[in-house]
Amino acid sequence: MAKVLIVYGSETGNTKAAADMIAETLMAAGHTVTVRDVLDTTIAALSEPFDLYLLGVSTWGAVVDEVTEDYKSFHEAMKTADLTGRKLAVFGCGDKGYENFCKAVDYAAERARSRGATLVAERLKIDLDPRKSADAIRAWAQNLTGMLA
Repeated sequence: MAKVLIVYGSETGNTKAAADMIAETLMAAGHTVTVRDVLDTTIAALSEPFDLYLLGVSTWGAVVDEVTEDYKSFHEAMKTADLTGRKLAVFGCGDKGYENFCKAVDYAAERARSRGATLVAERLKIDLDPRKSADAIRAWAQNLTGMLA
């Protein structure tokens, strides 16, 4: 089975909850999953030997900057990271009440792609509380398990 790394940033706890749901789904399918808070890791994590890398970012408000405060350092370090050959997917939480709904998910995905990563799934954008979108989150993760088989 595959080894998966999930690096998430979560200012309110919603993206962490989504990361946990994704991890549970992948583990139930027999994969080994490592989950790390972005504040407790560095860009070097994307050089560790995993079969799939998942980035969880959140967007709140107008988003003047590309990503939320907790993800800034990691996102900045991605500018120079060599992600060639890395299989990667991006998910995150936001609020559909704002014009820039989950825009940080787009920024992180585009940054990863520009550095050579292969995006293996459509971006998952979750509105507010991930528990209200649990079925969609688990379905997205289940689709990843098919890619890992």
